[in-house]
Amino acid sequence: MVMQREADPDAAAKVYLQTHCFGPITQFTGSTSLSCVAVSWHGQGRKELIDLTHQKVTETFKLQPDTPSPVSMVTSMAQRMLPRLKIEGSIDVGRLRYWRTLTTGANFGNHTITECLAVIYTDIVRVWNFNDPSQYLYSGEFRGLMAQLATTIDRSTTASHRPTRADTTGLICEDGPPPVFLPFVAGLGLVQWARETYPQLPNVHHMFMAYIVDLVHVLEILFTLTASNNEKKLTRNAINSAFGIYYESEMRRSTHHEITSSDYNIPSCDTVLEKIISLVRTSPIDDNDISRALGNIPLEYLGLDTEWLSNATDYLTQIISFQRAALKRTPPGHQGRFVSLVNLSNSLHERFTKGGSFADLDEIIAVRRAALECTPPTPSDQCTSLLNLADSLRDKYARLGVDADLAEAIKHAGTALVRCPPEHHASCRDFVTSCMKLKPGHWRASPPIIDSGAEPSEVKQVVRNIVTEIVKSLPLRLLNTYTGALCDRDAQISYFEDSFQYNKLLSSTQRGLEFELSVRKTAWEFFGYTTLSHRWGTREPLLRSIQGNNIYCVDGGEGFAKLRSFCALTFKHRYMWAWSDTCCIDKDNSEELQKTIGSMFSWYRQSALTIVHLSDVSSTSPLVDSVWFKRGWTLQELLASPRVLFYTQDWSPYMNSTSSNHKTDDAILTELQKVTRIEKLQLERFSPGVDDARLKLQWASTRCTTRPEDVAYSLFGIFQVSLPVDYGETAQDAIGRLLMEIVSRSGDVSILDWVGEASSFHSCFPASLTPYQTVPQIQSAPSELSIYNDVDLEQERKLYNTVAQLRPPRFVGGRLVLPCLVHQITKVKRLKTSSTTSNHDYEIDAFGLAILRRTLSSSLQEGSEGHLPYILIRPWNPKILHPRAHGYVPGSLLEWLRQPFDALLLESRPHNEYKRIASDCLINARLEDLASVLHSGWQTLEIV
Repeated sequence: MVMQREADPDAAAKVYLQTHCFGPITQFTGSTSLSCVAVSWHGQGRKELIDLTHQKVTETFKLQPDTPSPVSMVTSMAQRMLPRLKIEGSIDVGRLRYWRTLTTGANFGNHTITECLAVIYTDIVRVWNFNDPSQYLYSGEFRGLMAQLATTIDRSTTASHRPTRADTTGLICEDGPPPVFLPFVAGLGLVQWARETYPQLPNVHHMFMAYIVDLVHVLEILFTLTASNNEKKLTRNAINSAFGIYYESEMRRSTHHEITSSDYNIPSCDTVLEKIISLVRTSPIDDNDISRALGNIPLEYLGLDTEWLSNATDYLTQIISFQRAALKRTPPGHQGRFVSLVNLSNSLHERFTKGGSFADLDEIIAVRRAALECTPPTPSDQCTSLLNLADSLRDKYARLGVDADLAEAIKHAGTALVRCPPEHHASCRDFVTSCMKLKPGHWRASPPIIDSGAEPSEVKQVVRNIVTEIVKSLPLRLLNTYTGALCDRDAQISYFEDSFQYNKLLSSTQRGLEFELSVRKTAWEFFGYTTLSHRWGTREPLLRSIQGNNIYCVDGGEGFAKLRSFCALTFKHRYMWAWSDTCCIDKDNSEELQKTIGSMFSWYRQSALTIVHLSDVSSTSPLVDSVWFKRGWTLQELLASPRVLFYTQDWSPYMNSTSSNHKTDDAILTELQKVTRIEKLQLERFSPGVDDARLKLQWASTRCTTRPEDVAYSLFGIFQVSLPVDYGETAQDAIGRLLMEIVSRSGDVSILDWVGEASSFHSCFPASLTPYQTVPQIQSAPSELSIYNDVDLEQERKLYNTVAQLRPPRFVGGRLVLPCLVHQITKVKRLKTSSTTSNHDYEIDAFGLAILRRTLSSSLQEGSEGHLPYILIRPWNPKILHPRAHGYVPGSLLEWLRQPFDALLLESRPHNEYKRIASDCLINARLEDLASVLHSGWQTLEIV
């Protein structure tokens, strides 16, 4: 509080305190043990406050012997409050003295601005309480520095002018009592004085304002530096440091700029005084750069008393020399070495950013590498150390362009992203992203090395076993988007065991099943990876061009640029791992290639995200324009991936969709259904397997691959079959092996329903998948079943029992063993309408069928029953019985037989074998004599 002048200020203060503060608090709480002291501007009150503060804080911390005592800090805080109590008295004295001094000549005749500023400097109220027996604060050297600091107000605020002692010698010659700085609130009292005296200073208001504000800030920094050393005398090192820190700060430049950029109305000075108040209230301690600089200065250095600064950056040079000497006293293994290294590197970095030499940068890198060899106190310290080293290496790369420097920078930032707590992830990601944009040349990167010398504990072994199991289900190689390295499974495990998540698991108190579940969840989250789906272009990066190099650096054209963009996008989506079918497979290793093709569907299925790059789709083009929907492998990638995002040629989201999954975006999903002819449910939740084989073949029938065999290989995952990969075989053989496996496993004969060129692999298979584009004839559901009499239904029950005993279709020795309804051809007659082309018109009679007239590509032998080697068959599909698995539906089987069907024309061969002929012609037949079927016609044939 501020009291009016009293004869006995201490007594008046005590009465006021008891009446208005201490008395009401005591009455409200009922406590009489509260400690207080009344303080006036009188010296005795000040002493009582300091003594009471010291006593109470000391008593408190004696009860906590392991806690560092802040007694000196708190005491100095109490001392700092004292000047506020003496503002009025000091201003009264100051006002009279300033007035006398400033009116010694008309309009300051023969007085320089430096002399006027010296008056202000000298006569600010003596209440700061610095222990300055050498009176350094009142010396000509320091006063000269402060005066010169104010004169820089008219220079460019963006360039650092460093005043030297030679610049200021003799400028301040005003003698008087030692000045004691008026801290922040006292500065407001100075404003009141300035309101009366300011009109006497025309044309010098900028310097006047700068001098007051600069002096406030420098002395506040000085107080902060010496607060914990209150009982020690003030040294030139402390004053030099406070001045240097402020002079080199951006705060000083911005303060001067704010002063000079304002338009003040003179002599009406209210605006000026308000500006002084606002600038004084801005504490330099709140400035990040100044706070960081304060933390870099050792307390031991402040106790030394060297020479005055010759320029503003000399304080850093002195501190660096001191820190180098301190580092020598902390050899490797010393508990204080890490802190010593960090402090030295920070001081070197500060000097380097202010125009230091390149040698500083090299030393910074060396010191920060040494810091990494120590054990940082906390994970946050480790993260900061990694990023600081990475930042220095990036600075070096920016100046020299050496790829190895940027490679090491990204490696350290990526390691920080793995090891550090989540709160540091954003800064790590921002750093790596900024490096990715540099697109440099080659570099090499390696995974972090872990210490494997010690025997793993039981907990470590449990974690290791589970993680190894999970990694075995991942792709053989993954790209680390944090570091740019291509990692095999051993490297993937190394990264995990070097991560923050791993250390968190080791410190977990969970055990048993709960712990195992936690490990699995953590590991799956850590190894979340993206997959790339794209149309191969020119010069795609292969394993040999990526292995041992960094993906962000290898420069090889369009394909490499695409890979970098994919990894950068993966990183943006916050996944550490990425997989591409270009460089993550050793295509020269047939064993690995076999495993990859067999596993690819599951790799896409368990990926966290599939990124589809449509290189031929612009921001205004529809999906249907992309060749991606015509490629064979992309069908598997679309169906297998639970989460898909489409990107256009410039890597922007298709339709600018913000959806996290384009399979759930209604507009995009509608387009997908249209272009692929795949139903929504299948797109969203596709299940691999041999069920609905004919439908899946239809999806693939419009697609093609660069290597013909891949037409079949790309479907292995969709049908969930495991077959040998034999590059070099014909497409017909590859397709034939696939279809043979589907028939053998499912018994589904719908894949025999096609029209087109027959395969050399088997006469019942097409030479390509193209014939499956045609939608097969769908037999209608049973109509009115009441048309069948009891005799018909009895015959049907017998037929039902017969077909139920038939074995499903299968392959034996390359022959299709096919149960079917056989209709013997009894007559073939070539019609006169036949042309001279290879096609011929025939009239065909078959047992139990209506007469057929068809145009066939094959030339048939004409004749009548007993002389013809031809039959028409209707393959038996066991799935027909499935709807009646829970009960017989009378008449339904008869109704199925009555439906028209696409018959296969077979020709008999020696050894009771048959071969399909005229496969390129549709032969639609209809049963005419139901009785003939009920009594006979079911056979199992061997077809080649």
